[in-house]
Amino acid sequence: MSDEQADRYAFAHGQLTYLQLPAASVESSGSFYAAVFGWEVDAASFDAPGVFGQWVEDRPAAPDAGPLLWLHVADLATALERAASEGGEVVDAPFADGPSRTLATVRDPAGNRIGLVEHRPGRASDRK
Repeated sequence: MSDEQADRYAFAHGQLTYLQLPAASVESSGSFYAAVFGWEVDAASFDAPGVFGQWVEDRPAAPDAGPLLWLHVADLATALERAASEGGEVVDAPFADGPSRTLATVRDPAGNRIGLVEHRPGRASDRK
C-alpha cells in the first residue's frame, strides 16, 4: 500500500470502514449507488466517502430488519429522482427531522432499505 493510500484509509477505533451490501445483481447495485451517491464502482466492489466494500449476491437483502444506513445527500429531491430512475423505490417521502435535516428512505434494486439525509445549515446542537 502506498503512503497516499495509507493516508486515505487512516481509521479511528470504532469507525465503520468496510461494508458488504446484499445485491440481487452486482451490475444494477453498482449502477444505482454510482448514480445516486457518486460512489466509485469497480466490478463487485465500491469506494464511498470514508468506507469501502463490496456487493454480495449470496446474502438476502435486509428490507426492514437490522441497522439502517443513513447516507448524506447534497440534494434530496435529486437523489430521490435518481434512485427511482436507477431501479430503486421511494419508501418514505421526505420529512423534516428537526430544523436542520430532511430525511427519506428508499429501497435499492436488491431491496435493501437505505436512509437519505439532507443536512441544512442550522444550530450546531441540531447536527448529530
